[in-house]
Amino acid sequence: MKLLPLFLIWFGLVPAGAFLDAIKSLFSSSSTSPSTLPPNHAITDFLKWFVEMGGTINPHVTLASFEDFGNGLSTTSTGGVSADQIIFKASSNMILTRPSIAKMYLPHDASVSDAIMSTENDNYAIATQFVVECAIGDKSKFAPYMKVLPKEVMNLETFSDSELAMLQSPALFNKGKSERENTARAYLALEPVMKSMVSIYTAHLDPTVPPSSIDGSCISLSSFSQYASVIGSRAMVMQGRKHMTPMADMANYKPRDEKRAMENGHSFLKYHVLGEDGSMTVKADQNVPANNQIFEDYGDNPNSLYLEAHGFVPFSNPFNCADLNNPPVDDEEVMQIMKALQIVDDDGWSPEACTNQDGEILPNTRSYAYYAVAGLKGRPEELQYCKDNVGERMTVGKACIRWEGSADAVKVLVKSAAAATLASYQTTIEEDVVLLEDKDKGLSQRGSMAVTYRLALKQILRSVSGVDAAKAKVVPETKTEPDTKAEVVSSAVTLEGKVARFNAFIESLNFPTNHLVAYVAGDGMRVGTKATQDITIGTSYIDVPVTAVMSSENAKTDSDEVNALIERGRDRNDDFHTLLFFLMHERFNAEEGSFWWPYLALLPTLDEYKEYHPTFMSEAKLSGLEGSGVKGRIINNQRKAKQAFASVSNDASVPKALGDAWTEDNYMWATTILDSRSIWWSGARHLVPLLDLINCQQLPKGSTVHATSLDRDEKNAVTLAPWNFKEGEQVFENYGQPSHIYFIYHGFVLEDNAHDCSLVEAAVGPDDPGAKDIEELKSRLMGAGFRSYSVDFCVKDENLEEEVKKMAKFVAIKGGVDGVAGRDAMVDFLSSMLGKYEGDKKEEIDYADKCMNQIVDKEKEVIAKALNFVKGGGLDEL
Repeated sequence: MKLLPLFLIWFGLVPAGAFLDAIKSLFSSSSTSPSTLPPNHAITDFLKWFVEMGGTINPHVTLASFEDFGNGLSTTSTGGVSADQIIFKASSNMILTRPSIAKMYLPHDASVSDAIMSTENDNYAIATQFVVECAIGDKSKFAPYMKVLPKEVMNLETFSDSELAMLQSPALFNKGKSERENTARAYLALEPVMKSMVSIYTAHLDPTVPPSSIDGSCISLSSFSQYASVIGSRAMVMQGRKHMTPMADMANYKPRDEKRAMENGHSFLKYHVLGEDGSMTVKADQNVPANNQIFEDYGDNPNSLYLEAHGFVPFSNPFNCADLNNPPVDDEEVMQIMKALQIVDDDGWSPEACTNQDGEILPNTRSYAYYAVAGLKGRPEELQYCKDNVGERMTVGKACIRWEGSADAVKVLVKSAAAATLASYQTTIEEDVVLLEDKDKGLSQRGSMAVTYRLALKQILRSVSGVDAAKAKVVPETKTEPDTKAEVVSSAVTLEGKVARFNAFIESLNFPTNHLVAYVAGDGMRVGTKATQDITIGTSYIDVPVTAVMSSENAKTDSDEVNALIERGRDRNDDFHTLLFFLMHERFNAEEGSFWWPYLALLPTLDEYKEYHPTFMSEAKLSGLEGSGVKGRIINNQRKAKQAFASVSNDASVPKALGDAWTEDNYMWATTILDSRSIWWSGARHLVPLLDLINCQQLPKGSTVHATSLDRDEKNAVTLAPWNFKEGEQVFENYGQPSHIYFIYHGFVLEDNAHDCSLVEAAVGPDDPGAKDIEELKSRLMGAGFRSYSVDFCVKDENLEEEVKKMAKFVAIKGGVDGVAGRDAMVDFLSSMLGKYEGDKKEEIDYADKCMNQIVDKEKEVIAKALNFVKGGGLDEL
């Protein structure tokens, strides 16, 4: 595996780090000497530019290309450098900071200068100038520097959703998506600013640059994102500001001494000195012989920092640590101490703890305090001493955190937490090693990085816990229908014939990856998929080309009139109706002449939907949901769909274009298809042949919820396996929804559903006391975190107390009283909820009745538990 040049900053570091192979050593002898690659003219031009700009370089130091690293600092063949020796000095006029950029534009447009200074962070502010330099091209004074910068930095926001999921960290998954969104928002805000900067540059800063020569493609989201990532990974933080410093961003990573004590990054300042004139002097932090690469120690950081911001995972990092799932605190006295010391809060938040390979958490941190106080459980004397001193500022630390024996107690808890955290991972260490070694798995570079990252954490957890990772359980063999491989017949009137024709259609599409085949599943599941080979959790098991997907983006028919409707839908950003018009024409007009017919013919028919799907159920049929808010949701969905059909029908061009296909029944069928089968990515829905045939099931602990995302080239929709499946087994996905969502949109419920919760609705009506003053009502609702006059509570055993307390806040607002509703008010509220369920359980004539009874029974059970909780004094503390 080839190592890629990637970069980072921390406490002012600007290293050009590399993504590491998890098996081979990063520092092989072949990686430290300059490569015999052809001469790099960009490097030669850069070094010349650096000196012309006023920089100085040690005669024994240069910039070189390394086969495993890309560009990096190197000693020459004439001599090496020793620790503390100056290797170069960058002049102030080549260093870019937010203030220096703002100052450049201030005389010409104060609003531009203000916009730069008020930008969300230094990365985005400095990126604006890089976009300008890019747009100017070769006439930019920074052109030689721009040409040696990387084209890509694989930081967290560049990961696809599927690659983020491979990190097996919900926190990092959310962080990657959030950073992606933040950059997009920043670009939208700064796009007009950057255009103004370019205009100022050509008019005032360098009038020799003709406006006609400006490269407008540089003022794009992709360009802005690229430079923001480069700056985020390379700029040095000095005196609280990021400094983008040429040459200082070229040193690759190597720890100085794996046994050195943590210095919180302060040693960096010893080797990187910011002069009073704004220049930057950089010294070697280790001895480097002649003709060798000059590495830098980046500081005392865990791998998560390097991955999140700077796009690499160190092979060797003495300061890496593994996040722990904190042990729960079930002792009320201990919990009260934690709250009194502000270690946890009333919402259940607890500090994140990270253990090193020695089972240690950083002392003098809230994380350490959590484990020290938790260790008081079962120690009555120490616990009482802590309680007696919890309000004494001078003695509380010794009494509650540094009590005698606390260090040993913390280690015991950390060891236990490490074992529990290790067992919670979706894959074992052994499986991760196999995944990295198996080239046939086709991991992307970021996917390999993700597996390497999680593997390093698991190795720490195994070392600390002293126990092996729990082996992932394989889904037991399930009874499947015989694989008949029926002949493809033109009529394909039987379900088996339709499936055979569909499989031939899928084979013709040449999916890059496909370990599935459709088959008649039986047992009420109609059609399903089974594995054509063993499938491993976390690996891509079906990649569908976007050209093989029905979407609003690629919608096109053989009818000019329908195509006109589709174009209007795109112009209006009506993704739903654009795809709906496409689907209806292909299914009901083109029929067997449609390219998509083998797929469309396999979809449930209108008559099949009328047999079981809630969208087509009468109010009488839905009586089994009497008292449940689910009934109202279904009826409301039906009404909205019919109203939408009537509204769209008012546009004469629609029924004209679709002809006989444009009926309310067909519209309701298409709506149901899109609501129940669409797979989402990039903010739009898609109908994905084969992928949408995977049935839903609760999978074993450690499995993942379904997610599909585009690959880096946006050519294929990639889905990672949620669990391990053997060849011939039916493959299932977990949609990750509660039962009432499954029933409303899909027409089924799961007997076993870890994501299940019961819908409890509450609303403020016009006659409620709290509605007398609407403005005050809005203010109180917003202040309590409610965004509407009606609120949905999704209640289950695990969150019952939390949800009931939220209900009490809402009921108080509804009743026009301060604080939270008292016991009596909540008893009345919950009793009235139970009273809405009228009559005996509905006789189960069919599967739909069984689903409705299951939903109602669960709701009644949950509300009864909530009522008992309130009656038992559960709200008295509020």
